[in-house]
Amino acid sequence: MEQIERQLSPNELSLTSGLAIIATVGQGMNHHIGIAARLTGAMANAGINLRVINQGSSEMNIIIGVEDRDLGKAVQAIYQAFIDWK
Repeated sequence: MEQIERQLSPNELSLTSGLAIIATVGQGMNHHIGIAARLTGAMANAGINLRVINQGSSEMNIIIGVEDRDLGKAVQAIYQAFIDWK
């Protein structure tokens, strides 16, 4: 972290432990309205709090961060929302 601070001089830098990062990736995600809403809705319905959410400008992936203890439940909720949905 010290090297990051020296090179980038951010206003603030913090480290959070105990998070699981999940990337949902799909070609063509940018052509479908409501993908992020379906993802966040699936997490809410499963009772999972999103600690991180990021979508790049390519709109080919959405990255979320959840508590480590919620990882299995989150993956299952994503699967049900997108795979079982078809």
